Amino acid sequence: MQKTLTPDATIVFATLCILCNTYLLKAQTAFTGIRDITGLEIAEEMAPGVNLYNTLDAVCWWCEQHNGLESETVWGQPYTTPQMIEAIAARGFKSLRLPVTWFNHMGPAPDYVIDQEWMDRVEEVANYAFDNNMYVIINIHHDDLQADQQGSWLITTYEKQEEVADQIGKVWTQIANRFIDYGDYLIFETMNEPREVGSPNEWNGGTQEHRDVVNALNLAAVNAIRATGGNNATRFIMTPQATASPQAAISDLIIPNDDPNILVSVHYYSPYSFCLEEPGVATWGTENEKNSVRNDIKAISDHFVKNGRAVIMGEWGAYDKDNLAARREYYEVVATACREGGITPMAWVYSLNRQNLTWNYPELEDEILDVFNAEWPPLLGGLEGAKDLVIYPNPVSQKVNIDLSEPPARILLFSSIGQELMRWEDPELARQIDMSVFEKGSYVLQIELDHEVITRKIIVEH
Repeated sequence: MQKTLTPDATIVFATLCILCNTYLLKAQTAFTGIRDITGLEIAEEMAPGVNLYNTLDAVCWWCEQHNGLESETVWGQPYTTPQMIEAIAARGFKSLRLPVTWFNHMGPAPDYVIDQEWMDRVEEVANYAFDNNMYVIINIHHDDLQADQQGSWLITTYEKQEEVADQIGKVWTQIANRFIDYGDYLIFETMNEPREVGSPNEWNGGTQEHRDVVNALNLAAVNAIRATGGNNATRFIMTPQATASPQAAISDLIIPNDDPNILVSVHYYSPYSFCLEEPGVATWGTENEKNSVRNDIKAISDHFVKNGRAVIMGEWGAYDKDNLAARREYYEVVATACREGGITPMAWVYSLNRQNLTWNYPELEDEILDVFNAEWPPLLGGLEGAKDLVIYPNPVSQKVNIDLSEPPARILLFSSIGQELMRWEDPELARQIDMSVFEKGSYVLQIELDHEVITRKIIVEH
């Protein structure tokens, strides 16, 4: 039997529809599905970002009870509100990294069951960012084994490898299942700065043992996430090497299963004396210091990005030492080097006061945002010579043409995961490339000039 709504009921129904539609329009990045895009593409969309530090990652080892929701505020930050995340998004940041500590919110072996209320809270805060159309990174942060923190467990030794691999798999299975329906604006990060706490090599990239175990733990975490299926089967996942060291990543990071949707995770606080050490030094900015930072970041880009593997600089920054001018210069140099190298930076040190939602040093964030808002060539590698390069048509189904104002020394074509597909030592032969022989998808063209290397993405459509 057909029923007719009364006028009052019609108004209520219409209001509910409006509210529902408003929410759905607002929360655009929560349930967007998984797109057919590469790691380089998603990394470019994510730049730049910040961390929600000292919050969901906070641990109160001196408290009698430290495993409830109150842990969120024990390191001095207030409970996270939607308004805080809205302020970050409105400022222009595209991504929010959510450092999360789990050991103080989970049960014992063999199941390591995560507290429901904690999982709810992590999801709630993540949704604040999705409501503002942001990317979100969720990780395992301060679970590293420490004697004074009962329940901490993550250690990178051969002796504990099997036990820790079992636990990291079970923890990630729970997290992945909870977030399985979220789209690809949600990225998982297997670990934060995995290390053996207190060891002589704790902060210098570890020993070969530590790096071997980190590779094994990354593999266990990725396998657990992928095994949950659904959106997690191809979700982008960040993996670090020991201590998230760029040098350790360059020398020893093994991409789990050569998975094309793995993003490399590194942190950068160099020089340490300027960035983090107290008292350290407050001055920075000589040409040698600037070039050292540029060369460090270029080395990361040359090893990974220019071979088709995206990099997220999950933490970086310099603490306030009453030296705003030096910090501004540092932020501009790091941001520019990341932009030029196709690396996505996520600042740990930034100036939002979450108590009153004001920016203490807005000039600091301006240095980052001005770099990433500039009308530059695409992030995938072009520098000064890029303005003289034209690739057309792109996307392409048959032949792609390459117009360049100077003769290149060499041209190479890579798959989206960095596999070399073709190489032209006589580049004149590669001024027109038949892409019809390749499957639909993304490829990376690397053009080597005398003074630089330009990389460009080519999309093949059939």
